[in-house]
Amino acid sequence: MTKPFLGLALGGGGARGAAHIGVLQELHKANIKIDLIAGTSAGSIIGAMYAGSGDPFWVEDHFRKFMNSEEFDGLRSGKLLNDRNPDSVLDQIAKKVKDHYVLMMGLNRESIVNQDPLRKVISYLLPVKSFEELNIPMKVVATDLQKCKDVIFETGNLVEALVQSSSIPGYVKPTRNKVDLIVDGGVSMPIPVPVLEGSCNFILAVDISRYKLGLLNKPNMIEIMKRADMVTSLRLKSELAQKADFVIKPDTLGLHWSDFQEFDTLVENGRKAAKLCIDQLRNEIDKKNSLFYKMKQWLR
Repeated sequence: MTKPFLGLALGGGGARGAAHIGVLQELHKANIKIDLIAGTSAGSIIGAMYAGSGDPFWVEDHFRKFMNSEEFDGLRSGKLLNDRNPDSVLDQIAKKVKDHYVLMMGLNRESIVNQDPLRKVISYLLPVKSFEELNIPMKVVATDLQKCKDVIFETGNLVEALVQSSSIPGYVKPTRNKVDLIVDGGVSMPIPVPVLEGSCNFILAVDISRYKLGLLNKPNMIEIMKRADMVTSLRLKSELAQKADFVIKPDTLGLHWSDFQEFDTLVENGRKAAKLCIDQLRNEIDKKNSLFYKMKQWLR
């Protein structure tokens, strides 16, 4: 069996995943064939929508319908964890109450919401329900907190795989399986390049990380802890992206994972980023797919 040539790694990032749609549209228009997809969190959802439909323009239209649906309303409580700095006095008071509430609740609960709203969202978005129905093979990444390792799904129930890959720690209830405690794949592999290594000849990664971070203004304990985690995460994302043969990095404007109101801008920024480098990407693909390159690798 011939090894797939081009593998696409779609990173996580919540609402910033809209940028993946724009990138997929430009790749589609350029007739760049994707043979295998690996996705983490939001990247796994957008990747599955594309792998199931084969049409990135349908993905955009269907996601727009989702944002006007009851399923989307069920996720609006995500603003509770928004970490943008407030300006007004009332906002500052509300923020202190929120931080205290989250801290107290965290001592007694695993999460803010259970998996049902997320499961409904994913079921609504997907054109198929199993890996076997996908038009493009796919690997979905989650994280086992007990064993401190990646969990890779590639067969069976696609909906449940995406739920586990997208269960943001502390926000969505984790999946318990005997001793396993499974959460969002972004914890261990925010850009799933390693999953594709050895499975394809060329790895294209799309990095939608939140690299633009504003200054902390009189930060409290929770903000300092969150910022420290973000610094560690960004270092990991940068290291993972460098393992790919080619990286497309849309401008995600430093947006929080819950900023769905910026959908249009993120899709457009995905298109812009892909357009800017599409010729360079073609050259890299042609180089690695050439007979000379293959002979050179074979003779090593």
